[in-house]
Amino acid sequence: MGEHTAGRRAPAYMHIEDTAKFKPEHFRRAGLNEADILEMKETFDLLDVGGRGELDLDDVIDELQSFRIERIEQEPLMIAARACRKNGAVADFPTFMDALAPFLAVTEPTEEALRRAWRLMDEGKRGIVGLDDLTRVANKYQMHLTQDEITDMIEFADDNGNGEVSFDEFRAIVGESDAAT
Repeated sequence: MGEHTAGRRAPAYMHIEDTAKFKPEHFRRAGLNEADILEMKETFDLLDVGGRGELDLDDVIDELQSFRIERIEQEPLMIAARACRKNGAVADFPTFMDALAPFLAVTEPTEEALRRAWRLMDEGKRGIVGLDDLTRVANKYQMHLTQDEITDMIEFADDNGNGEVSFDEFRAIVGESDAAT
């Protein structure tokens, strides 16, 4: 982490204030491209309301909770903020990036990542995902899918023909698409 000076924490890598000075190549790592890093920087800057180059994590968590988003505790941004908060009251960009990067840099689906994605879809905790569930997720994340496309996705994954997708069916499809790439 950074050094402590006069009660204020200096950023670990550099004080990132000016986007023109920001060099995403300094933060490159496996599984992340420059666009991912720039997106994380933009998010950091939006959350850094004081423009100090560090996040007041209690304020960030309070602000995220004020949005009244369903299941906010499972949103990657909230998970990253809470992970940073475990290490201190403030976070600089490298710390924030370290916490958020695993959500962007998934190179192969782990059981944990699949279950996290599943929980976002299976809001009713029924153990199955149907047309309504997938429509809700598509709308929430502004995927602009038609009902026909969503129906096709359900039918493709639905091995037993019951019109719904179980976690095992979901895992089989995600595993297949990952193996195909």
